[in-house]
Amino acid sequence: MSIEFADRNNSNSVKYDQIRAKYGEDVMPAWIADMDVKVCSKMLEAFAGRINHAVFGYTFRSEEYYAAIVDWYTKRHSFTVQREWIIDGPGVMPMMALLINVLTEPEDKIVIQPPVYPPFFKVTKKNKRQILENRLKKENGKYVMDLEGLEKILSKEKPKLLILCNPHNPVGRVWTLDELKELSFLCSKYGTIILSDEIHADIVYEPFKFTTMLKVNLDNVIVLNSAGKSFNVPGLTNGYGFIPNERIRKLYNEALEASELTTPNIFGMLALQSAYTECVGWLESLLKTLRENRDFVYQFIKSNMPLIDVPLPEATFLMWLDCSKLGLENPQRFFLERARVYLNNGKDFGDANGVRLNFACSFENLQKISQAMKKAYDELKV
Repeated sequence: MSIEFADRNNSNSVKYDQIRAKYGEDVMPAWIADMDVKVCSKMLEAFAGRINHAVFGYTFRSEEYYAAIVDWYTKRHSFTVQREWIIDGPGVMPMMALLINVLTEPEDKIVIQPPVYPPFFKVTKKNKRQILENRLKKENGKYVMDLEGLEKILSKEKPKLLILCNPHNPVGRVWTLDELKELSFLCSKYGTIILSDEIHADIVYEPFKFTTMLKVNLDNVIVLNSAGKSFNVPGLTNGYGFIPNERIRKLYNEALEASELTTPNIFGMLALQSAYTECVGWLESLLKTLRENRDFVYQFIKSNMPLIDVPLPEATFLMWLDCSKLGLENPQRFFLERARVYLNNGKDFGDANGVRLNFACSFENLQKISQAMKKAYDELKV
C-alpha cells in the first residue's frame, strides 16, 4: 500500500492552522505528534459503510473489537493477553488521569523519567500529585534509564506509581527486555506500580524490537495504548489498556463508570478494529516511509549541524535535538524566529536545552524544514 501525504491547511489542524494563526502563515510546523499522512484506505471504507448507514446512535465495543486487540498483541508483539485484562477509555491520557486518582492520593509522589512527554508532568501536577524526576542519562551517546538513581528515589520516597514511556517519547528509545526486567525488579522491591504508556509501540524500526511491560511483570503493571499514533487517528478519541491485577482493574472500571466515560466514540472504535485487522500492509509501508525520513533528517543534522546532539530514534516519528552546545537561551524560539520552523519546546519535556522535531511529513516539507534550520544554524556564532 502506498502512503499519501495530505495538505492539512484550513482543516482546523492544531499542528498547522492553530500555530500559523498565532505566528504567521510562513511558519513551517514540525511539532505535535500526529502525522501528515492520509489514513489507510481500508479504514476509510469502514468509515464509509458506517456513514452510509446514516445512524450514529449509542454503541458498544463488540467482542470482535476486543479480539482484534488480543490478536494484535499476539501477532505484533509476541505476547498473549487475556481478554479479561482489557480496560476501555477515551484515550491514553484521560485513562492515565483516572488511574492516578484511583491509585494515589493528593500530594502522593509519582516518578517520571525526563526528558519525557509533557502531559506526564501536567496530569501529575493538575491532579495535585508531586513529581519525582528520575532523569534519563546518556551513555555512549545513547539515552538509558538511571536505575541506580531510581533505586535511591524508590527506597527513600516510596512512591506508589512510576509512569513509563515505552517506547520513549521524545528520545526514541525502545527499552530492551533486560532494561525492563531491571526496572520491574526495583519497582516490585519497593511496592511501586508501573504505568506503561505504549502508544508508540507499533512505530519501531528494525533491528529494534518492542517489548511490552506485560512480558516482564503482570502483578504491578498497567499498560495503556491506542491506535491513535500508529494509524494517525488521535482525533478519534479511543483508548484501551491491560490490567492483569483484578483488584486494580475493578477500581479502574468503577472510576470509569463513576465518570460516565463508558460510551465509546463510534469512529474511534471502528478505526481501531479496522487498523488491527485490515491495515497491517499500510503500517509496513508507513514504517518504510518514516524510516527514510528519519535517516535523511538524522544524517542531515549530523553532517550540517554537528553541534546539535541527536540520537537516532529507534522508535516513534519524533527526534530529540539536544542544543546545549549552541549556547541558546531558548532553542525553540531561536528556530522559530530565525528559521520559521516551529518545534516542540524542550522545556515542556523537562529539558530547556532541547527541541523535538516531528519528521512524519512529506519529504519535500522535511527538506525545506531541514534547510531552513541549517541556514539559521550557520548564522550562529558559536
